[in-house]
Amino acid sequence: MLTIGELATRTGLRTSALRYYEEQQLLQPAERTAAGYRLYADDAEQVVRLIQRTQRLGFSLAEIRLLLKGMATGDLTDEAILQTAETRYLLLEQEITARLVVRHELGLFWQDMHRKVTQQDASTATDRLAQLVAQICGDPQTQAARLFEWLLRKSGCELATHAARDLFTQLRGQHIHIWQEADAYHILVVSTAPQIGQVLAALTQLETNCQVHAHPQQAPALMHNEEGYLVVARGANAFIFARLFLAFAEGQV
Repeated sequence: MLTIGELATRTGLRTSALRYYEEQQLLQPAERTAAGYRLYADDAEQVVRLIQRTQRLGFSLAEIRLLLKGMATGDLTDEAILQTAETRYLLLEQEITARLVVRHELGLFWQDMHRKVTQQDASTATDRLAQLVAQICGDPQTQAARLFEWLLRKSGCELATHAARDLFTQLRGQHIHIWQEADAYHILVVSTAPQIGQVLAALTQLETNCQVHAHPQQAPALMHNEEGYLVVARGANAFIFARLFLAFAEGQV
Protein backbone atom coordinates (compact mmCIF):
# COMPACT_ATOMS: atom_id res chain seq x y z
CA MET A 1 0.00 0.00 0.00
CA LEU A 2 1.16 3.51 -0.81
CA THR A 3 0.44 6.73 1.05
CA ILE A 4 -0.65 9.72 -1.00
CA GLY A 5 2.81 11.25 -0.48
CA GLU A 6 4.57 8.13 -1.75
CA LEU A 7 2.28 7.94 -4.79
CA ALA A 8 2.89 11.63 -5.52
CA THR A 9 6.66 11.09 -5.35
CA ARG A 10 6.55 8.10 -7.68
CA THR A 11 4.45 9.88 -10.29
CA GLY A 12 5.95 13.36 -9.98
CA LEU A 13 2.62 14.93 -9.07
CA ARG A 14 1.47 17.03 -6.16
CA THR A 15 -0.82 15.44 -3.61
CA SER A 16 -3.43 18.05 -4.55
CA ALA A 17 -3.47 16.62 -8.10
CA LEU A 18 -4.13 13.12 -6.75
CA ARG A 19 -6.96 14.45 -4.59
CA TYR A 20 -8.37 16.18 -7.68
CA TYR A 21 -8.30 12.88 -9.55
CA GLU A 22 -10.27 11.40 -6.67
CA GLU A 23 -12.84 14.21 -6.85
CA GLN A 24 -13.23 13.51 -10.57
CA GLN A 25 -13.69 9.78 -9.92
CA LEU A 26 -10.54 8.85 -11.80
CA LEU A 27 -8.56 7.45 -8.88
CA GLN A 28 -9.75 6.04 -5.59
CA PRO A 29 -7.71 4.97 -2.54
CA ALA A 30 -7.97 1.27 -1.74
CA GLU A 31 -8.64 2.06 1.92
CA ARG A 32 -8.01 4.59 4.66
CA THR A 33 -6.15 4.30 7.92
CA ALA A 34 -7.87 4.69 11.28
CA ALA A 35 -6.74 8.32 11.19
CA GLY A 36 -8.35 8.81 7.77
CA TYR A 37 -5.18 8.87 5.64
CA ARG A 38 -5.49 7.55 2.09
CA LEU A 39 -3.78 4.29 1.15
CA TYR A 40 -3.43 3.25 -2.48
CA ALA A 41 -2.89 -0.17 -4.02
CA ASP A 42 0.42 -0.73 -5.79
CA ASP A 43 -1.24 -0.55 -9.23
CA ALA A 44 -2.40 3.02 -8.50
CA GLU A 45 0.86 4.27 -10.00
CA GLN A 46 -0.03 2.68 -13.36
CA VAL A 47 -3.50 4.22 -13.18
CA VAL A 48 -2.04 7.68 -12.56
CA ARG A 49 0.41 7.31 -15.44
CA LEU A 50 -2.46 6.26 -17.71
CA ILE A 51 -4.40 9.35 -16.65
CA GLN A 52 -1.39 11.56 -17.37
CA ARG A 53 -0.87 9.93 -20.75
CA THR A 54 -4.49 10.34 -21.83
CA GLN A 55 -4.49 13.96 -20.68
CA ARG A 56 -1.45 14.62 -22.87
CA LEU A 57 -3.40 13.12 -25.76
CA GLY A 58 -6.24 15.56 -25.18
CA PHE A 59 -8.87 13.23 -23.72
CA SER A 60 -11.57 14.86 -21.60
CA LEU A 61 -12.14 13.77 -18.00
CA ALA A 62 -15.36 12.03 -19.05
CA GLU A 63 -13.50 10.14 -21.77
CA ILE A 64 -10.75 9.17 -19.32
CA ARG A 65 -13.33 7.84 -16.86
CA LEU A 66 -14.78 5.73 -19.65
CA LEU A 67 -11.36 4.36 -20.60
CA LEU A 68 -10.46 3.59 -17.00
CA LYS A 69 -13.73 1.70 -16.59
CA GLY A 70 -12.95 -0.34 -19.67
CA MET A 71 -9.45 -1.06 -18.42
CA ALA A 72 -10.78 -2.13 -15.02
CA THR A 73 -13.28 -4.55 -16.56
CA GLY A 74 -10.89 -5.73 -19.25
CA ASP A 75 -13.36 -4.71 -21.96
CA LEU A 76 -12.41 -1.98 -24.41
CA THR A 77 -14.98 -3.05 -27.00
CA ASP A 78 -17.74 -0.81 -25.64
CA GLU A 79 -19.13 1.30 -28.49
CA ALA A 80 -18.62 4.54 -26.52
CA ILE A 81 -14.94 3.71 -25.98
CA LEU A 82 -14.42 2.84 -29.65
CA GLN A 83 -16.23 6.03 -30.67
CA THR A 84 -13.94 8.02 -28.37
CA ALA A 85 -10.84 6.45 -29.91
CA GLU A 86 -12.07 7.10 -33.43
CA THR A 87 -13.08 10.70 -32.69
CA ARG A 88 -9.74 11.58 -31.08
CA TYR A 89 -7.81 10.09 -33.98
CA LEU A 90 -9.89 11.86 -36.63
CA LEU A 91 -9.51 15.21 -34.86
CA LEU A 92 -5.76 14.73 -34.77
CA GLU A 93 -5.70 13.80 -38.46
CA GLN A 94 -7.57 17.01 -39.24
CA GLU A 95 -4.93 19.05 -37.42
CA ILE A 96 -2.06 17.18 -39.06
CA THR A 97 -3.60 17.51 -42.52
CA ALA A 98 -3.97 21.27 -42.11
CA ARG A 99 -0.26 21.63 -41.30
CA LEU A 100 0.80 19.22 -44.05
CA VAL A 101 -1.21 21.23 -46.59
CA VAL A 102 0.60 24.41 -45.53
CA ARG A 103 3.96 22.64 -45.79
CA HIS A 104 3.04 21.26 -49.20
CA GLU A 105 1.99 24.65 -50.53
CA LEU A 106 5.06 26.36 -49.08
CA GLY A 107 7.23 23.89 -50.96
CA LEU A 108 5.36 24.54 -54.20
CA PHE A 109 5.63 28.29 -53.64
CA TRP A 110 9.42 28.14 -53.52
CA GLN A 111 9.45 25.73 -56.44
CA ASP A 112 7.49 28.28 -58.49
CA MET A 113 9.78 31.11 -57.36
CA HIS A 114 12.86 29.12 -58.36
CA ARG A 115 11.37 28.30 -61.78
CA LYS A 116 10.47 31.95 -62.47
CA VAL A 117 13.91 33.21 -61.47
CA THR A 118 15.60 30.57 -63.61
CA GLN A 119 13.44 31.43 -66.62
CA GLN A 120 14.21 35.14 -66.28
CA ASP A 121 17.94 34.82 -65.71
CA ALA A 122 19.54 31.48 -64.95
CA SER A 123 22.61 33.19 -63.51
CA THR A 124 20.57 34.57 -60.60
CA ALA A 125 19.31 31.15 -59.50
CA THR A 126 21.50 30.30 -56.54
CA ASP A 127 22.66 26.78 -55.74
CA ARG A 128 21.33 27.21 -52.23
CA LEU A 129 17.80 27.90 -53.47
CA ALA A 130 18.01 24.93 -55.81
CA GLN A 131 19.09 22.70 -52.92
CA LEU A 132 16.26 24.02 -50.76
CA VAL A 133 13.70 23.25 -53.47
CA ALA A 134 15.13 19.76 -53.92
CA GLN A 135 14.95 19.12 -50.19
CA ILE A 136 11.34 20.18 -49.73
CA CYS A 137 9.88 19.22 -53.13
CA GLY A 138 11.83 16.10 -54.02
CA ASP A 139 10.92 12.45 -54.38
CA PRO A 140 8.57 11.52 -51.49
CA GLN A 141 10.43 8.21 -51.06
CA THR A 142 13.63 9.99 -50.06
CA GLN A 143 12.27 13.35 -48.93
CA ALA A 144 12.00 12.40 -45.24
CA ALA A 145 15.65 11.37 -45.01
CA ARG A 146 16.82 14.48 -46.87
CA LEU A 147 14.64 16.70 -44.68
CA PHE A 148 16.21 15.38 -41.50
CA GLU A 149 19.71 15.74 -42.90
CA TRP A 150 18.91 19.35 -43.82
CA LEU A 151 17.45 20.11 -40.37
CA LEU A 152 20.52 18.66 -38.70
CA ARG A 153 22.89 20.66 -40.88
CA LYS A 154 20.92 23.84 -40.25
CA SER A 155 21.20 23.36 -36.50
CA GLY A 156 24.89 22.50 -36.69
CA CYS A 157 24.05 19.42 -34.67
CA GLU A 158 26.45 16.52 -34.16
CA LEU A 159 23.51 14.16 -34.55
CA ALA A 160 24.13 14.55 -38.29
CA THR A 161 27.23 12.34 -38.04
CA HIS A 162 27.42 8.70 -39.11
CA ALA A 163 28.18 7.80 -35.48
CA ALA A 164 24.83 9.22 -34.40
CA ARG A 165 22.98 7.38 -37.16
CA ASP A 166 24.58 4.12 -36.06
CA LEU A 167 23.41 4.79 -32.51
CA PHE A 168 19.86 5.54 -33.62
CA THR A 169 19.84 2.33 -35.65
CA GLN A 170 20.36 0.38 -32.43
CA LEU A 171 17.06 1.79 -31.17
CA ARG A 172 15.00 0.28 -34.00
CA GLY A 173 12.18 -1.88 -32.70
CA GLN A 174 12.18 -0.22 -29.28
CA HIS A 175 8.91 0.98 -27.74
CA ILE A 176 9.31 4.77 -27.74
CA HIS A 177 6.90 7.36 -26.30
CA ILE A 178 7.33 11.04 -27.22
CA TRP A 179 5.39 13.97 -25.81
CA GLN A 180 5.75 17.70 -25.28
CA GLU A 181 5.37 19.59 -22.01
CA ALA A 182 5.84 23.36 -22.10
CA ASP A 183 9.16 23.99 -23.88
CA ALA A 184 10.49 20.45 -23.45
CA TYR A 185 10.19 17.23 -25.41
CA HIS A 186 10.15 14.00 -23.43
CA ILE A 187 11.37 10.81 -25.10
CA LEU A 188 10.72 7.62 -23.12
CA VAL A 189 12.32 4.40 -24.33
CA VAL A 190 10.54 1.55 -22.56
CA SER A 191 13.46 -0.73 -21.78
CA THR A 192 15.57 -1.87 -18.85
CA ALA A 193 18.41 -3.13 -21.05
CA PRO A 194 21.75 -1.55 -20.06
CA GLN A 195 22.85 -1.35 -23.70
CA ILE A 196 19.85 0.86 -24.53
CA GLY A 197 20.84 3.17 -21.69
CA GLN A 198 24.37 3.31 -23.10
CA VAL A 199 23.07 4.19 -26.57
CA LEU A 200 20.90 6.99 -25.18
CA ALA A 201 23.76 8.27 -23.04
CA ALA A 202 25.95 8.46 -26.14
CA LEU A 203 23.23 10.27 -28.13
CA THR A 204 22.59 12.81 -25.40
CA GLN A 205 26.33 13.40 -25.12
CA LEU A 206 26.52 14.14 -28.85
CA GLU A 207 23.63 16.56 -28.51
CA THR A 208 25.25 18.07 -25.42
CA ASN A 209 28.44 18.72 -27.40
CA CYS A 210 26.33 20.50 -30.00
CA GLN A 211 24.42 22.52 -27.41
CA VAL A 212 27.58 23.63 -25.61
CA HIS A 213 28.87 25.30 -28.76
CA ALA A 214 25.68 26.43 -30.47
CA HIS A 215 23.17 27.17 -27.73
CA PRO A 216 24.50 26.61 -24.20
CA GLN A 217 22.46 25.63 -21.14
CA GLN A 218 19.98 23.66 -23.26
CA ALA A 219 21.61 20.23 -23.11
CA PRO A 220 19.24 17.23 -22.89
CA ALA A 221 18.93 15.28 -19.67
CA LEU A 222 18.87 11.48 -19.40
CA MET A 223 17.09 9.77 -16.53
CA HIS A 224 16.13 6.22 -15.67
CA ASN A 225 12.93 5.24 -13.86
CA GLU A 226 10.65 2.24 -13.48
CA GLU A 227 9.19 2.85 -16.97
CA GLY A 228 12.50 2.95 -18.80
CA TYR A 229 14.96 5.58 -20.02
CA LEU A 230 13.70 9.15 -20.26
CA VAL A 231 15.40 11.87 -22.30
CA VAL A 232 14.22 15.47 -21.84
CA ALA A 233 15.32 17.94 -24.52
CA ARG A 234 14.82 21.69 -24.32
CA GLY A 235 15.64 24.66 -26.50
CA ALA A 236 14.92 25.96 -29.97
CA ASN A 237 16.25 22.81 -31.68
CA ALA A 238 14.69 20.29 -29.29
CA PHE A 239 12.02 19.52 -31.89
CA ILE A 240 14.74 18.15 -34.19
CA PHE A 241 15.90 15.78 -31.47
CA ALA A 242 12.29 14.63 -30.97
CA ARG A 243 11.69 14.30 -34.72
CA LEU A 244 14.70 12.04 -35.09
CA PHE A 245 13.44 9.67 -32.41
CA LEU A 246 9.99 9.76 -33.99
CA ALA A 247 11.40 9.06 -37.45
CA PHE A 248 13.38 6.06 -36.28
CA ALA A 249 10.45 4.78 -34.22
CA GLU A 250 8.24 4.89 -37.31
CA GLY A 251 10.92 3.60 -39.68
CA GLN A 252 11.02 6.78 -41.78
CA VAL A 253 14.83 6.97 -41.86
